[in-house]
Amino acid sequence: MTSKAVLTGVAIIVGGVIGFGYTLLKSSHPDVAILRKNMAGRMMEQCVKAARAAPGISESQVQAYCGCNTTKLNAALSDDEVKHLVDLEHQGQTGVPPELAPKLDLISNACRKEAQIPG
Repeated sequence: MTSKAVLTGVAIIVGGVIGFGYTLLKSSHPDVAILRKNMAGRMMEQCVKAARAAPGISESQVQAYCGCNTTKLNAALSDDEVKHLVDLEHQGQTGVPPELAPKLDLISNACRKEAQIPG
């Protein structure tokens, strides 16, 4: 499996984690800053875990790629999108909503280039 294929999978996993990070937050909509912080921590953790399995990628590239993904995705999501993701998670849906998939793909590609990962 190529690094690009693995990192595409990582992007999907990261997207799936977007909602998963909210499992302990059961109130309707706590402070969006708290939601973002929890989401970012969980995304980084899961991305690093998944990206380390990619062949031919150094630890510094893993950190750069996952840090980039976490930062850029968090910045790209509006407060309404964050709240929407929380609502979806509360309904048991933790996958990437179709409307966010193109945004996630663009970010993943940009971060792969930034981390100097071929593909």
